[in-house]
Amino acid sequence: MTGTRALVALALRRSRWYYLAWVVGLAVLAPATAAAYETVVGGLAGAGALDVMAANPTMRAMLGPPHDLTTPGGFTVWRVGTFVATLAGLMAVLGVVRVTRADEEEGRTELLRSGVVGRHAPLTAALVVGLLAVGVLGLLLTVGMVLVGEPVGGSVAFGVGTALTGAVFVGVGAVTAQLTASARAARGLGLAVLGGAYLLRAVADAAADGSTVQALRWASPVEWMALARPYAEERWAVLLLPLVLTALLVVGAFALEERRDHGSGVYAVRPGPAGAAPGLRSPVGLAWRLHRPGVLGWVLGLSVFALGMGSLTGSFERMIADLPQFEVVLRRMGGGADQLVDAFYVAMLGLVSVLIAVLVVLVWQRLAAEERLGHAELVLSTAVRRTRFALSHLVVAVVVGLGTSALFGALLGAPYAVETGSGDVVTRATGASLALAPGALLVLGVAVALHGWVPRAGWLVWLLLGWSLFMVWVGTTLGLPGWLTALTPWEPLPTLPVEEMAWTPVLATTLAAVALMAVGLAGYRRRDVGTG
Repeated sequence: MTGTRALVALALRRSRWYYLAWVVGLAVLAPATAAAYETVVGGLAGAGALDVMAANPTMRAMLGPPHDLTTPGGFTVWRVGTFVATLAGLMAVLGVVRVTRADEEEGRTELLRSGVVGRHAPLTAALVVGLLAVGVLGLLLTVGMVLVGEPVGGSVAFGVGTALTGAVFVGVGAVTAQLTASARAARGLGLAVLGGAYLLRAVADAAADGSTVQALRWASPVEWMALARPYAEERWAVLLLPLVLTALLVVGAFALEERRDHGSGVYAVRPGPAGAAPGLRSPVGLAWRLHRPGVLGWVLGLSVFALGMGSLTGSFERMIADLPQFEVVLRRMGGGADQLVDAFYVAMLGLVSVLIAVLVVLVWQRLAAEERLGHAELVLSTAVRRTRFALSHLVVAVVVGLGTSALFGALLGAPYAVETGSGDVVTRATGASLALAPGALLVLGVAVALHGWVPRAGWLVWLLLGWSLFMVWVGTTLGLPGWLTALTPWEPLPTLPVEEMAWTPVLATTLAAVALMAVGLAGYRRRDVGTG
C-alpha cells in the first residue's frame, strides 16, 4: 500500500469537481422536497389520498415502497429517496471507473507505478475517495433533513442508507474495473448492474401485496435504504445488508486485481478479424461501431422501462374510482391533460426526454475520448477531413436521439393499445415524444459548441442536464417561480396531446440546435486536436 496517501490526494484533486457537483446536487434534493411538503401534498394526506396513491402499482414502480406518507420525512423518502440512492450509485460507479480503469487505459497508472507505489495503491485510493464522497453525501442529507425539522433518527437512517447504497456501487465499480480491459466496458457493466437492480426494484414494488414477487425487493441494493424505513420505525438491521455487500465487493476487487495483468482485465479481449468489415470503411461506420454496444444497452434499458410503465396505465381508472382527488394530482403531473393516460405519458416523456439528451451527449463526447486516447490522430492521418470526422459522431448522436425518442414513445403506448385494441395511443405517444426531441438536440448543440471552442468546459453541459432533470422530477412540485422552472431546453416545446401541435417552437429549437452544431464544427476545424 506504499504511496496510497499521495494517490488519495491526487484522486481528490482530479475528481473534486466531479464529486462536488454530484454531492451538492443530490444533497439539496431531499431537504427541498421535505420543506415543500405542505405545498406538494396539500390536504391529500389528511384525506387518506396519499395512501391510495401509494397503493397504486404505477406509483410504487416509479417511486418505491411507501411507509409513512403523513410526515414530510416519510413522504420525501418515498418521493425522491430511491431516486437519490440510485443516482448515488451512478455517481459511485462512474467515479471509481474514471480513476481506475480509465487512468490505466490512458497510461496514467503506469506512470504512477513507475515510482514507489504499491500494487494495490491506485485501487485503494479510488475506493477511499469514492467511499468518502458517498459518506459526505450521507452526512449532508442527514444534516439537511434535520435542519428542515425532521427527526434525527429518521434523518440518520436516510443519510446512512443512501451512503451505503452508494458504497455498494463503489464496490461494483471497483469489480467491473478489474473484469474488463476498457473504461467503456467497465462503465457499461457497472451501469447494467445498477439498471438491473432498479428494474428489479420496480417490478417487485409494483407487485400486489402478499405476492412472492415482492420478495425480490430484498435482492435489489437500491431498495435497501427504503426497506430500512426512515421516519417509520426504523429497521437498522437492514443497513447491514449494504455494509456486508460492500465489504465483499471490495475484497473481491482486490482479489481480482491480483489475478490480472496491468492494462488488461480478468476477461481478455478477443482479437478481431484480420480484415475490416465493409462498414468500417467510412468515418460514420467506424463511429457507429464504437458507439454500438453502449447505444444498444441504453435502447434496451429504455425499451424495457417503456413497456413496464406502459403496462401499468390500465390501473388508472380503478384508482380514480377509489380516489377522485388523485385525478387532480395526475392531471397536474401531466400538464392538465383531459385523458389520464395522456397525463401519465406526458409525465413519463418529460423525464425520458432528458435521459435521451444524456444519451446523445455521451455519444458525442466519445469524440473527446478518441482525441485523448490518440485514436483521432490515426484517423485524421488518412484522407479524412477533420470536419467529416466530427460529423461522423454527430450524425450518430442525432440519429440515435431521434430514433430512441420515436421508439420509446411507441413502446410506451403499445401495452395500452393492445389492451384497448386501438392503435391511436401509439401514434399519439410517438408524436408527443418526437415533439420533445428538439430539446435533446439543443443540448447536443451546446455540447458540440463547447467541444469546438472550449473543450475543457465540456462539463458545463452536464450542469444543464442536471438542472433539467431536477426540474422535471421535482422542480414543478416545489412551488418554485414559473420563470425558474421554465429555464430548460424543453420548456418552449409543445407537450402533446395536452397542447396543440405548435411548429414554431419546434422549428426554432431545431434551428438553434443546428446553429450551435455549425458553430461548434467551425471551431473544431480551426483548433488543434486535443487543445482548446
